[in-house]
Amino acid sequence: MSDWTLTGKAALLIVHMQNAVVKTPSPLEMMGHGKAAHDEGVIDNIERLVAEFRSKSLPVVYCVAYTPPDESRWPVYGGFWTGSQQIKVNYMGTWDVEIIDELKPAPGEHIFYNWPFNVFEGTGLHEYLKELGVETVVLTGVATGMSVGTAAWGIAERVYNLIIPRDASTDGNSELHRVVCGSIFPAIGLVTTTEEVLAHLRGGAPAPSCPEVVELGAGG
Repeated sequence: MSDWTLTGKAALLIVHMQNAVVKTPSPLEMMGHGKAAHDEGVIDNIERLVAEFRSKSLPVVYCVAYTPPDESRWPVYGGFWTGSQQIKVNYMGTWDVEIIDELKPAPGEHIFYNWPFNVFEGTGLHEYLKELGVETVVLTGVATGMSVGTAAWGIAERVYNLIIPRDASTDGNSELHRVVCGSIFPAIGLVTTTEEVLAHLRGGAPAPSCPEVVELGAGG
């Protein structure tokens, strides 16, 4: 086990592991994030982290991307904007915004809905983590070059300890994932592996139980 310490109460943050992004086939399959998540074992690794966090009564928190029904401002540049506007994806109440079956939330686990990339903007996520006394966030999901990367900076800006298991997140662009994990994330957090995080969790004492909560709506 590498020479680092799991500091304070930890929470597992799972970003955009939803049907429209990860399932095959799915509306955003052309971005490649879902294929990468399956091919690289990212879903399995997040499943293992979820199980361990739950066994320690530590918070497991989900973020889902949604499209506001009244959204009228769409940038004209960029493949994401062009594709998602054309196919009308990620509307609330649809299959698109449901967490994939392998990672379904347990009763009492929070889901925060964000638009478009920043999981902290207007969602109440920061306030929730502070309420629980979280000091360290273990960040997982898709995609490294988009919402996971944005979440990493949001976590750092709010002065949490940040841990990124590089094999529990991915991007349809494998080179981008490699560069971000190797050259950008180390400036603001600890880049490690799922096995390392599991080993540290298993070596620590259980934390107090997460309070029973209800799912937050869009913009919570």
